[in-house]
Amino acid sequence: MASGQARIPPSSHTTLRVLVLGSGVIGTCAAFYLAQDGHEVVVLDRQRGAGLETSFANAGEVSPGYASPWAGPGVPVKAVKWLLMRHRPLVVRPRIDPSMWRFVASMLANCTEARYRRNKSRMVPLAEYSRDCLRALRRDTGIAYDERSLGTLQLFRTQQQVKARPRASGSCASSACATRSSIAPASSRSNRRSPRCATSWSARCTSRVPGASWPT
Repeated sequence: MASGQARIPPSSHTTLRVLVLGSGVIGTCAAFYLAQDGHEVVVLDRQRGAGLETSFANAGEVSPGYASPWAGPGVPVKAVKWLLMRHRPLVVRPRIDPSMWRFVASMLANCTEARYRRNKSRMVPLAEYSRDCLRALRRDTGIAYDERSLGTLQLFRTQQQVKARPRASGSCASSACATRSSIAPASSRSNRRSPRCATSWSARCTSRVPGASWPT
């Protein structure tokens, strides 16, 4: 697959009526791709326009090389330290729930170096696909925003931290990629349907996708 080209799965040939709750970045993109696949899409939002809650004035970073599982070497020790902190970033409320303890056991079992490498190798291609979709979305729709693709720089205070970091795998096996990950913030096809926006709670939606119709 050429760089910057995302492969879109073939249509299911079944037209669905889909309701998307929220017109933020995720809701709008979901509605867009569903509409491109030929489905009838309605976007519901309580605000007067799109992207006015979580997505408003927000920023994000797409760094495929940083895609990694939470379970990794050293995480169990860090988790214990977090739990003992006054303003702890991790809170666990133990309860008699077999599914909860199965999850904990499974996560601990995946905190080895070998499983970390394996799980990361599965996540990086998905992250790279998402990056390519974002590039294609910008190209095909003409969406513009404050975007930079200059890379990111990861700094370490000590040599010990460099040695202790989990090694990357897949396309980021080199140390250069582990410390400097390129960022390129998405893919569409020919327009078949345009998602329409319904109102609720006296809300009104506006179009943020060129060519899309969002009647109120």
